[in-house]
Amino acid sequence: MTNDTVSKPAPLWLRVWRNQSFRTIGFMILRIVAFVLLAFLLGKAMRWLMPFEPMKPDRAMAVSGSELWLRGLRSLIPTALAYWLLVRFIERRKVTELAPRKLLTHSAVGWLVGTATLIVAAAAMAAFGAYRVQGLNTDVYLTGPLVVLGLLPGITEEIVARGILFRVVEDGLGTWVALAISAALFGLGHMANPNATAWSSIAIAIEAGLLLGMAFAWTRSLWFCMGLHAAWNFTQGPLLGIPVSGFELKGLLVSTTQGPALLSGGEFGAEASILTVVVCVSLAGYFTRKAIDQGQIKPPVWRRGQHPASIPASAAKDAA
Repeated sequence: MTNDTVSKPAPLWLRVWRNQSFRTIGFMILRIVAFVLLAFLLGKAMRWLMPFEPMKPDRAMAVSGSELWLRGLRSLIPTALAYWLLVRFIERRKVTELAPRKLLTHSAVGWLVGTATLIVAAAAMAAFGAYRVQGLNTDVYLTGPLVVLGLLPGITEEIVARGILFRVVEDGLGTWVALAISAALFGLGHMANPNATAWSSIAIAIEAGLLLGMAFAWTRSLWFCMGLHAAWNFTQGPLLGIPVSGFELKGLLVSTTQGPALLSGGEFGAEASILTVVVCVSLAGYFTRKAIDQGQIKPPVWRRGQHPASIPASAAKDAA
């Protein structure tokens, strides 16, 4: 006589732990928390090593010489090093999105795209009478604004917004959810800027959040996004003389914005102009099409059994 044994189901906590979707999303949250803690601790360490006096952005842009570059390094190192430590020791992979061999070409192409985007937006504003050039500043100081307004936010904000908020969230929730979350938080992050309004934050979320998010989804290169972002800021303010995210400064061109705020962006700058939104959304649409055509769109983790090619071939090649 034989006794049929009936296996008992595993406890609920064990079944949840074994669930691949739960573990992937848990690892996603762990990486975000780890990055925040690393960046915070490294920031404290850098402020101890380089105890510079705090400065407002307008004063910081007037700094020159070695102090300018040391201040820049103090701001850059915590974010960049925290990201490198996260990828190398927690994710345990190569930092392919910041591969040294891509630095010059990808950042240069991104810079050209960012410059062209703002020039096209300014031309559209000029065509509607919202932007007018009156002359040229021959004594303008560009190095400080290049570092403080262009390179630093271009690098640090892209590491946070695209390297962490987009890429890490995408690993768990998929490309489209990651795009929505990173764009929304990018817009909210500009709410405290001078002359910011609800519309200016919405505009930045739409134009820059979508544009830079899909730029990364397509290229899988933070260098490209950093170049685009830095050139966007530098072209808009130091070159064209338009306020950058509410910060007004002396530019190479003596210019004014005028007319309805919806067209001119008002005191916040070109980023709050509906014309800039149209230009950037059009370009984001192109990036989206390229990302889809090249299989760079990731589904949520719970749907990846139906989509085995959830890791783009280009990323797998870089990681090899």
